[in-house]
Amino acid sequence: AQGGRSAYVPPSLRGKEGDAKGKGKGGNPDEASLRVTNVSEDCKEGDLQDLFSSVGRVSRVYLAKDQLTGASRGFAFVSYYTRADAERAIKKLHGHGYDNLILQVSFAKPRA
Repeated sequence: AQGGRSAYVPPSLRGKEGDAKGKGKGGNPDEASLRVTNVSEDCKEGDLQDLFSSVGRVSRVYLAKDQLTGASRGFAFVSYYTRADAERAIKKLHGHGYDNLILQVSFAKPRA
C-alpha cells in the first residue's frame, strides 16, 4: 500500500467506489418492520410467513419464543422489502382474526 493507505476494503464498502456508505446494520432504507402482537402460543414462523407474504414480499420473520418451552411469547416482527407492502399489511391484517386471537399489527419502533 503506497502513500500510507491500506488496500483492505471492508465487505460493507466493497463495490461502492467513492461512496463511503456501507450497509452496516442499517439495512435497506426502504425496508419496513412491523410488530405483530397477540400471536397465539401455537403459532410458528412459517405460519406468519405464509400469512404476511400474501400481502407483499417478506424479507424476514422473527417469532419471539420462550427459551425453555419453545412456545411463542405472543409477539413477532415481520420485515418487508418495501414500506408500501408493510402499509398494505397493516391495513389488511390489523384486527385480523388468526388462530382464535385478533392480531395487532403496527410499525415497529426503530432499534435504539
